[in-house]
Amino acid sequence: MRSLLLPKLLVGGLLVSSVAACTSDDDAGRSGASQSPGSSASSGPPTQGGGTGGEPAAKAPGAGKPKYTGFSSPTGLAYGRDGSVYVSNWSAGTVERITRDGKRSVHVKGLQAPAGLAVDRQGVLYIADYNADVVYRAPAAGKLEKFASGFHTPTGISFDSRHNLLVTNRASNELMSVSPDGRSSRVADELRTPVGVVEAADGTIYVSNYEGGVLSRVTRDGTVETHSKDFDGLGVGIVADKAGSVFVTDRTAGAIKRVARDGSITSVLTGLSSPVALGIDAEGHLATATWGDSAYYEIPS
Repeated sequence: MRSLLLPKLLVGGLLVSSVAACTSDDDAGRSGASQSPGSSASSGPPTQGGGTGGEPAAKAPGAGKPKYTGFSSPTGLAYGRDGSVYVSNWSAGTVERITRDGKRSVHVKGLQAPAGLAVDRQGVLYIADYNADVVYRAPAAGKLEKFASGFHTPTGISFDSRHNLLVTNRASNELMSVSPDGRSSRVADELRTPVGVVEAADGTIYVSNYEGGVLSRVTRDGTVETHSKDFDGLGVGIVADKAGSVFVTDRTAGAIKRVARDGSITSVLTGLSSPVALGIDAEGHLATATWGDSAYYEIPS
């Protein structure tokens, strides 16, 4: 194993000294393999504070105290049907499960670099392994099955209304769709370092792009349009609520932001230390996990 970024880790333009990520030596030559999911492999770190990101951060509440700590570069977050929450530990190669009463356990281990997480309608967990170019399913604790492979640094994943799994191919700038039986097809290309994806209630697909700080809208025919821009450094975390708003992690800004249907941006939580993961439960409550302090925060409604 080769340490990637020691003693400091690059996360969306922030240098964090307390976290180290690893990958295999044979991944060193792949595009994006030695980078964090949202860092820029082609041009280095972006300028911090490079975008306006909508409403000034001072108008949003601060992060406050985390509910859980002690993660290892938490990158993906998803809720199970029973209300439990799953968090992927990028550096440790594990996914943790936290029950509703706060009990924590390692759900699966042995992954190379687990990134985005998603849960299907049966409650089965899916995991994008960024360095392995594979999406796994975990039907039970301690059990991993290969669901689909042949990706190019798969990062963010989520299910659409047709029960297909949407996958962002970060290295090849593509959005892929995987059918329930594991067949992959390309939905769109010419994205800009895509790291997160979600389908909104009206069927619109949104993709967070690290490069350029752009949130894209993808039509059914694969056309890519700019929905909103001027983010400082979008992360893997992106979710949508039942009202049609989209929420994103703007890591370089240390904020969670709401994007309205008209593309306007409002900060809903600030003062975070490089937020990467974002999840929403069945009741519309939001939570995020941060790389900078390896913590999990619940977001005030």
